[in-house]
Amino acid sequence: MRFIIALVLSLALVVAFAKPLKKYPIPFYLGAVALVGLYFWGVSSGMRGEAWSVFQQIIHRCALAFLLFSVVMFVGVLNEKSRLRAHLMPIRRQLSIIACILAVGHIAFYTNSYLPHLVNVFSGRIGLSFGLAAFIALLMIALFVTSFLAVKHRMKAAAWKAAQRLAYPFYLLTYVHLALLLMPSALSGSQVATVSIIVYSLVAGAYVVLRTCKALADHVANAAPIESEAELELVVAQ
Repeated sequence: MRFIIALVLSLALVVAFAKPLKKYPIPFYLGAVALVGLYFWGVSSGMRGEAWSVFQQIIHRCALAFLLFSVVMFVGVLNEKSRLRAHLMPIRRQLSIIACILAVGHIAFYTNSYLPHLVNVFSGRIGLSFGLAAFIALLMIALFVTSFLAVKHRMKAAAWKAAQRLAYPFYLLTYVHLALLLMPSALSGSQVATVSIIVYSLVAGAYVVLRTCKALADHVANAAPIESEAELELVVAQ
């Protein structure tokens, strides 16, 4: 259920609200902040109910944020002449910022869960999980900050591009992190956790395949002119 709702919200942002998101992103950022604020309020006040349970799962399981991050990443592997790419590219930065804001709820929830175990945080599975989560959070902060145009304009082009390349390890490690979080529940028989792992794996796997194919295609395209020049020189020499 939470994945379906997260998927519907993601599609609404990239289809129905693409133009206003590009033109007026601030209200959408504030909306994301409001959702995270509502999540914090509900958790602290002990909110109950089916609707709240679904909303809570969407935020603290990072379902919506992961899907938005997935859209951002998949834009980069689409064909340059693709109409879908032309539609999504203008809002790629905005979607990334919204996803980062929504991920704060997830980070806060699990940070609070780790706090009682700080004594053992650097040992065993807890230490590994905490270390991975902390590293992912640092990558997200770097991507979040450099997604704003004001920051981009103050950075050298090479430095900004280098910072944005952190999106690759960030996205893949986020998938690993979510899979590890869901694995205990899946192994204990939770159908929701099992389905979530399958869906996340399919999405991340599809991205890896498409990213690899695009990298190979770009390599062939870049090598072609060099080969043509070499053939031309050979013909001239003969």
